[in-house]
Amino acid sequence: MNYLLFAVYFILFCWWVVRIPFIKKAGLNSKLVLALFLFKVIAGIAIGWLSLHFYSSGNDYWDVNREGWKEYQLLCTNPHEYFTNLFSSGYTKGYGGLFDSFQSFWNDLKNNLIIKLVSVFDIFSGGNYYINSLFFNFFVFFGHVALYKIFIKIYTGQSRRIIIGCFLLPSLLYFTSGIHRDGIVFLMLALLVYAVFFSLKERSFTVKRIGVILFTLLILFLTRNFVCIAVIPALSAWILSVKIKWPPILTFFVVFLVAGLLLFNFNKIFPSVHPLETITQKQADYLRLPASATQISLDTLYPNFKSFLYNAPQSFNHTLLRPYLLEMPSPILIPMNVELFLYQLLLLALLFFRRKNDDGKTDSFILFAVFFTLTVFLFIGYIVPNLGSLVRYRSLYLPFLVTPILCQLNWLKMRALIKIKK
Repeated sequence: MNYLLFAVYFILFCWWVVRIPFIKKAGLNSKLVLALFLFKVIAGIAIGWLSLHFYSSGNDYWDVNREGWKEYQLLCTNPHEYFTNLFSSGYTKGYGGLFDSFQSFWNDLKNNLIIKLVSVFDIFSGGNYYINSLFFNFFVFFGHVALYKIFIKIYTGQSRRIIIGCFLLPSLLYFTSGIHRDGIVFLMLALLVYAVFFSLKERSFTVKRIGVILFTLLILFLTRNFVCIAVIPALSAWILSVKIKWPPILTFFVVFLVAGLLLFNFNKIFPSVHPLETITQKQADYLRLPASATQISLDTLYPNFKSFLYNAPQSFNHTLLRPYLLEMPSPILIPMNVELFLYQLLLLALLFFRRKNDDGKTDSFILFAVFFTLTVFLFIGYIVPNLGSLVRYRSLYLPFLVTPILCQLNWLKMRALIKIKK
């Protein structure tokens, strides 16, 4: 019965996905949209099957699905509790501990929001993971489309490369297809930058777009707060450089310099708030978790400028270079090693075969993408002590770096050089 139900919903979504105006206006033909959506669905099935058979049923993806089914049963037996328990805290500190990793209402809320969403899917799926995955990935697919619509405006005539960068990067496709926060964070981030990009391009921050911006920032803050915080200075620099017409590169450096000074002096302005201690505590919380097969060592982070500066090279090494090509603590990482190595080769090629812009200027959105992604990578590298988690967290932001590289490479020059050598 579940197979039949999956097939019915899949056909329904395929019929629907090519008719939704947001997707139709992307300029992709219907067959291509269906093919890309099929890849997304297959990735969702793959991550569900692999996580079940390699990690047993005790993993994040199946745990969320299982908790969603419990919430659905609660909806049927006690609707009042179902609609109110999301807002109740059973902890002694109540609604305190906004950034705490344990014994915190806010930390639980990150998963509880996804669990509630899955419980709604269960009304139609009967709790089946793969059908829920189909529903989940139908919505996350909009994030891929949103990024495509942005990049195609910047790199006109490079649709194939943008499709690869926005839809088909292996780790992005894989990790955003599991029923987990990753897909929601990716979707919210894509819709956020989409709303800002077209508001700036059309010089009109409409009520609808402002609503999208505020909503996506709220969901980002509730599901992965450090991403929401990291995006604020990058968004500010992007908007300033466009609205006030300041030089983009200078604007980003000035805004991030001010943001850095504010971060390291925040407790002097607001003595009760200690952002540096919050970050160092996050690292300590991660280190308290049981060691995994892909565990790596981290230098202890202390809440001062010297420690953050000293640990920055290690942080970028972990997020930009690891896992190394021949670093194989787990066979599961092998595809990720190869994928990252290919990105590193593309970046190296960009140094020698870069296309020249017609106007010689760097697009403000590309600067936003680079500064924001590197900020997130820095934070991830500071606190995450295992390669498996690093690969998963990093995957969400790869389109912001890889897509510009693919589009700015002079592929004709590279091919001509290869032919000459042959």
